[in-house]
Amino acid sequence: MPSVRVAEHSDLPPDVVLAAARDFSEQRADRWPDVHLEHLRIHEMGDTWAEVTEGNPWPIGVVWERLRYDWSDPHALRGTVVDSNLFKPGSTWELWATPEDGGSRVEVRANRHLRGRGLLLYPFFPTGVAASTVRDHLKHFLANI
Repeated sequence: MPSVRVAEHSDLPPDVVLAAARDFSEQRADRWPDVHLEHLRIHEMGDTWAEVTEGNPWPIGVVWERLRYDWSDPHALRGTVVDSNLFKPGSTWELWATPEDGGSRVEVRANRHLRGRGLLLYPFFPTGVAASTVRDHLKHFLANI
């Protein structure tokens, strides 16, 4: 199971970072480079959860995943894959924000079980390319809050 863990510092407090991570409005596409509005669907939403499909076009076709997001933990946003064309159900993606030096330590933890065309990504996990991409996406997110 490929996994990635990256962290960055933000000058913003954890509650601001987490509120932006839980925002499923059109701003989501501005904040996350791998979310495109034409592939963003909110299926259901509650006070501490949402079920959302997100995706984007790639040279291999549209990449998408339907996630059950949970933010009942005040320090984290957790997404669990319900269905995807790259990841097996049960794969996870988490964003944690905790106080650090007047701002936040923001960490992304991803455990991905690949399937289908997703198996083409497997070689990129050991080389660090996947972690580098996740770090770049996290930096983009933090810069666009």
